[in-house]
Amino acid sequence: MSTKLLVWVFFISAVSGLGAQNLQFGKTKLIDTKTDTVPKGKIWKMEGFVYSQAIVNCPTSGTTLNISDSIVFNGNKMMVRAQRFSGLFENSWDNYAWAPEFFLWEQKTPLWLPAGTTLAAGRGVMYISILEFNEAP
Repeated sequence: MSTKLLVWVFFISAVSGLGAQNLQFGKTKLIDTKTDTVPKGKIWKMEGFVYSQAIVNCPTSGTTLNISDSIVFNGNKMMVRAQRFSGLFENSWDNYAWAPEFFLWEQKTPLWLPAGTTLAAGRGVMYISILEFNEAP
């Protein structure tokens, strides 16, 4: 059994490496609101985001709030964090009651970006943290 497993691991690693690239670390970057492009011969690894505002506390009334933070990815707005607050919910007696509900979503990283990809910080994002790699044959 262990011999078969070893053969499969060797086979999968050999096949998966056929189209692989070698990457050499180049530098770190912070992308702000000015659009930047991944240069030819480079690959960017988007590591995370520096937000311009902290997570907002849940309201203490029946107010509903929707807050979202975004980046500009190839000219399109891409949400990277969303906060939703709601103070109303329907109980089992078909009445509405106030109780705070809170939802927070964040884009998972890393994201790998090929040459030609454009990127800029958007609403609620101060910087995008990038690692730049050189493609090596």
